[in-house]
Amino acid sequence: MESHDSLDPRSSLWDLVAVQLRLLRLHHGWTCQQVGEVANASRSHVSNWEAGRRRPHQANLAPLDEAWRTAGLLTSLAEHAKDGHDRPRVGAFLQYERDATSIRNYTSDVVFGLLQSESYARALFRRGGVVEDVESAVKDRLQRQERLYEANPPHLWVILAQTVLWWQVGGPEVMSGQLSHLLRMMEFEHVSLRIFPVSAGWPGVSGSLSLMTTRDSEVAYLESGRMGRLVERPPEIREFGVSYDRIGALALPEDQSRTLIKHMLGLMK
Repeated sequence: MESHDSLDPRSSLWDLVAVQLRLLRLHHGWTCQQVGEVANASRSHVSNWEAGRRRPHQANLAPLDEAWRTAGLLTSLAEHAKDGHDRPRVGAFLQYERDATSIRNYTSDVVFGLLQSESYARALFRRGGVVEDVESAVKDRLQRQERLYEANPPHLWVILAQTVLWWQVGGPEVMSGQLSHLLRMMEFEHVSLRIFPVSAGWPGVSGSLSLMTTRDSEVAYLESGRMGRLVERPPEIREFGVSYDRIGALALPEDQSRTLIKHMLGLMK
């Protein structure tokens, strides 16, 4: 089954955008390369749009509406899709993460996924009861982390709530390994990790907030419990950027964060 066969335009406005884009392209006999030349995007971007793995911007769709004389159909659908707050397809979020040149994250409940150790991730999946195949989920998470070890990795800025260091995920041995893993990751130049102290008060954000920047776009992703939301509207992204900056202003410097993690690690032994 091809990727576009899994789209459901009846339940998702973004799926409707993807389906309409592909139908119009085929109707006019265009290739993905030709669409990309008009929409100022690569052929792979167009393919990802049609498969629902990525979401086109209105600036990409406007030239296509003009070329195909669709009276603003695609741009209007995209505008309504953004306002509709569809629950994001996991594939779209993961594609943004893979393409990101920088990722900023604040997490209040568990260690951010890209910094989780294998044992910690396994303990989370077992405790959460969300996935059917725990080992497959762990493998996927570790594969996502491989980007951090590539020749041109994304810049990663992470802020963890201090309580994340306290909660015993998987027991003392697993937590000890996780804290040691955080200290090792802090040695990389492209990784910044700071702790938001309890003494700073309520940070204003629950769960996880990620801001991802690619070469041609910026998105925000919010996750709380088992629900996630991908945000692509610039005004909202700016608001979440301000929230992240406020949290960062109160977070401990890296050297103090490292000292705190080492202290917690000592308590685990």
